[in-house]
Amino acid sequence: MAAITQHPFVVRNDRPLELTGHVFGRFTVLALFALLVIAAWYRQATIVTVLGLTLATIGVSQVWSRLSLRRLRCERTLSTRALFPGEELLITTRLSNQKLLPLPWVEIVQSIPPRLRETAEDEALGTGAITRSLTMPWYSRLTWKQSVTAQRRGYYVLPPLTITSGDILGLYPRITDATSFEHVSVYPRIYPIRRLPLQRTDATGDLLGRTALQEDLTRMRGIRDYQPWDGLRRVHWKASARHRILKVKVHDPSALSRVNLVLVADSFDSFADREPFELAASTAASIARYCLEHQMQIGFLSNSRLIAGRGQGRLAAGSGNNHLIALLEILARATPSGDRSFDVLDRELRTLARTGAGLIIITGHLQESHISSFERLARTTCPLLVLEVGAAAGHHVTSFPHRTIGTPNDLLDLGGV
Repeated sequence: MAAITQHPFVVRNDRPLELTGHVFGRFTVLALFALLVIAAWYRQATIVTVLGLTLATIGVSQVWSRLSLRRLRCERTLSTRALFPGEELLITTRLSNQKLLPLPWVEIVQSIPPRLRETAEDEALGTGAITRSLTMPWYSRLTWKQSVTAQRRGYYVLPPLTITSGDILGLYPRITDATSFEHVSVYPRIYPIRRLPLQRTDATGDLLGRTALQEDLTRMRGIRDYQPWDGLRRVHWKASARHRILKVKVHDPSALSRVNLVLVADSFDSFADREPFELAASTAASIARYCLEHQMQIGFLSNSRLIAGRGQGRLAAGSGNNHLIALLEILARATPSGDRSFDVLDRELRTLARTGAGLIIITGHLQESHISSFERLARTTCPLLVLEVGAAAGHHVTSFPHRTIGTPNDLLDLGGV
């Protein structure tokens, strides 16, 4: 994916770093100044010299500290904002000191969300922060890169960088936040699927990916080169003029099959079913890719609570790579906790069943309310498949098409229902 750049951030709102029991605090400076006056009154040259040099050092350190973070520019670049588990996120940081005053020491801390980079070291320390200490001469620029391997699905927020610097003696450190908040989405893993068992029972088509010969002229999918059998009505004249070659319009089929994926979030335990919920999210993503590769339209519905947003887990039926990415974004933000009850979701399922589109329902622990709802759906003409994630095979005897998904290998062939 293309790199994402960010404008340089000019450090302005720096603040002193308060140290408990600071040796050279305001009270100490006033005491030293009082002793200097007393020593000068009694003409103690040695004491006056020592106290004068000490106060001068303190004064220079304070001025140096106040100027240390002035005209300091920081820029953070992310290689991508979306990736899959196992892929690397490259964080490039550029820091430039655009003034004559050198920085004898600079400490930069980049906080990484713990679940984004879960390693044994991070788990032992209880932190995911990346700290870097460096020295910057006057009018200098430094660039370094940090690679982070995504470990778990989720929606993560990278906080601003924390920059700490000060005088050469480190008496008066100052701290500031640079750059801004940025988000990174880690999509669920996608596993291979060979076939789906959904079959239509009416005469309007099937769910095996075959499309009708007719096209919907109101939905243009793209353009292609002109062929001798194409009529003049199909010619896209503006695109032909731009490319200097005849181009024709390509439309979506008028009878494209549709499948609605449903994720029942409240069927998972928020604490005990984290791994089954990860497999459920991967199941939805894998089926979505399979359907889109077989020219089907995919819709999504869930009662899951989404991270960092008030929107609901809902996506209208559509096709194409952009539609798949939109679904993956929702799945990256999904959590195993519901934002509305199953009764509300059940009414929406009955509405979807009346459209005749296929329903693939992904659940955790099947409850009596779930079973009764799915049995009502099975009595309609709507193609139905219920996938129970994390359950043992043969755990339930049901009157509706039902499969248990315990491992990713169970997704290879969903046809033996």
